[in-house]
Amino acid sequence: MTHHTQLMSFVMLAVGLLSFAAIYVLSKRTNFGVVSMVALIIGGVLGVIFPGDTAYFAVFGTIYVKTISMMVIPLLLVSLIRSINKMESVQALQSIGSKSFFWLLFQVILAAIVAAVLALSIDLGKGSTLTGAEDYVQKAVPPITQVITDLFSNNLFKSMAAGQVIPVVLFAIMVGIALVAVRTRGRNVTAFIEFIDAAYIVIYQIVKVLIKLLPYAIVPLMANTLATSDASVLKPLLTVIALTFIACFFHIFITGGILIALVAKLNPIKYFKAILPAQIMAFSSRSSAGTLPLYIDCLTKRVGVSDNIAGFVGSLGTSVGMAGCAGVWPVLLAIFALNATTGDVTMTQVIIIIALTPLVSLGTAGVPGGGILIATALFLTMGLPVEVVGIFAGIDAFVDMARTCANVSSSMTAATLVASSEDAIIPPESV
Repeated sequence: MTHHTQLMSFVMLAVGLLSFAAIYVLSKRTNFGVVSMVALIIGGVLGVIFPGDTAYFAVFGTIYVKTISMMVIPLLLVSLIRSINKMESVQALQSIGSKSFFWLLFQVILAAIVAAVLALSIDLGKGSTLTGAEDYVQKAVPPITQVITDLFSNNLFKSMAAGQVIPVVLFAIMVGIALVAVRTRGRNVTAFIEFIDAAYIVIYQIVKVLIKLLPYAIVPLMANTLATSDASVLKPLLTVIALTFIACFFHIFITGGILIALVAKLNPIKYFKAILPAQIMAFSSRSSAGTLPLYIDCLTKRVGVSDNIAGFVGSLGTSVGMAGCAGVWPVLLAIFALNATTGDVTMTQVIIIIALTPLVSLGTAGVPGGGILIATALFLTMGLPVEVVGIFAGIDAFVDMARTCANVSSSMTAATLVASSEDAIIPPESV
């Protein structure tokens, strides 16, 4: 780090700390959602003003994400067991589980349709010359047998330490089902239930404090994302970036809004206002799992969804039904590649791509790699040149803001629709 860069980093740090003071004053005068939105704007402005100079200020965002991520596995474990235990029977769990899978995967298809319509309307990729990115390393998609076996763990604590969500979710579901089964048979498991409830109360208390600090984390997270984005990589791919953001936000607010209005019978405007803090957290942190605590808080306290359904669908939604990563992103890339390589996209190909998206999302759910890996899996399935995915590796982190927001928002919509079908919503006056 040069002397000039170090000096500018200190200046950026000072300005950032002043923005914290402004946010503190604002938080005393307006609601949490407005403060979070202002923090997002401030972070974006600082990122543009101080490109490449956010090293010191970014530490605050990194610490916050690590701290709240540390709470995800414990919260996921106890909240999922607690949520399942609150169900009256194993049959009730089957009903809620099937509805959760349906709404999560159905929204992947809806998001894929939105992306396909947008891409086809402008002939995305036609006339482009495709070359793989030099620093891109192709990710191998594991065989289906490995995917299935990797969903399970032979060491729960090792999986927890590695932050592997799915083995923990499966373990929690098994414990929850066993707890419901023995409880409904009259066995005395009160001590275990009280332990889980107590653990949830303690963990959630920590989470509540972290949620209050969210606006202070949004500023450095957003500033660092924009300040470290390579403009030379972004410019040639602006169309793909723009379509990703448009498709994700269309799916979130239009498609999701229609489902909320017609199926859940809620006011979409009031609903989206209620879940705004979780959306902003997802957008700025780019972490679906890290947003889970705020996800549950918004749904239960602001929308009125029962905590057992919010906890169950929220936990499931961290790895299933990723509308942004599995619905929007691979479809845009596939149509781009087809137009660029063959100059034509048939309706049959589009239908196959859309039909494959929920399957591909399930097939890669237990494997790290995010949107790039899901796109790779779709390209392999469609017989497209996988090297093309490397072109988009440079913008992956940038578009991941919109994709993660779509993932979380769709999961929250799914939880609300499931709760509505189970008459498990008691809306506060604001919704």
